[in-house]
Amino acid sequence: MIFVLPDTNDLSNPAKFQIHHLSIPIYILYLIFRNRQMMRTLNILMLILITLASCGTDPNSIASDTTSIAGEEEENSEITFQKYLKTLDQISLPLSHNPLGQLPELSKNYDKRGFEKYKHVWTIQPLGILYNDGKTVTLVDCSIGDRGPVPFLTTYDKQGNKIDSLGPYRKSGEDMGYSAIEYLTINKDKTILVSDSVTTYTIKPDGSDIDEKTKKVTTGLTKYIIDRDGRFKKSD
Repeated sequence: MIFVLPDTNDLSNPAKFQIHHLSIPIYILYLIFRNRQMMRTLNILMLILITLASCGTDPNSIASDTTSIAGEEEENSEITFQKYLKTLDQISLPLSHNPLGQLPELSKNYDKRGFEKYKHVWTIQPLGILYNDGKTVTLVDCSIGDRGPVPFLTTYDKQGNKIDSLGPYRKSGEDMGYSAIEYLTINKDKTILVSDSVTTYTIKPDGSDIDEKTKKVTTGLTKYIIDRDGRFKKSD
C-alpha cells in the first residue's frame, strides 16, 4: 500500500511531500510521533506511572504478610496447660460407657499442639475435662479399642504436670474360651465404678473348639476414687 508523507525537513510545504511504501502500523506511528506536544504529554504520563509503580505496595501483599506473621507468632507461642484447658469442653456427669458404646462428641475445637503435649499415651483425641478443682485437673482422652472408643483418665497439677492415669477397662475383649465386657460409670463425687461380666470355657484337648459344658459366668465390681493428691485408688 502507498502513502503520501510530508518531507520531514519542511512540514509546512505541501510541494515537498515524498512517496514511500509503508505498512499501516508504521504510518499510524508516524501520525502519533509527528505531534511533539502529544509526545511530551506521553513522556510525562510515563514518568508518573513508573514512579507510582516503583513506590506503590500491593494492599493484598500487605494483608498476606500480616496474616503470615500472625500465624508464625501463634505457632511459636508457648502452649501452656491453662491455654489448652480453655479449648476443652466440660464433661457432663455422671458419664456411663462400655466398649460397645459411643462416647459423647465433645471438644471439637481442641488445640492440637496442646493435645500432643499433654495427651495420654496412645490416645488420638481428647474428650474433655472431667474434674477441675483448686488443686488438680482430671482429663479424659480417647483411644481406639477392639470394639470402639476407649477412655483414659489422667490427673494433672495446675501447671500441667502428670500425676496419675487410669485405663478403666482391664478385662474387656474376646478370645477362644473367653468373653468379657465392662460397664463404666463416672460420678460427680470423683468415684469411678467398673462392673464386669466374664464368660469362660474350657478348650477341648485337641484345641479345636471350646467345651460348651464348661461355660462359666462371673461378675464383678471395681471402685476407684481420686484422692486429694490426684491419684487413683481402689476402694472397697
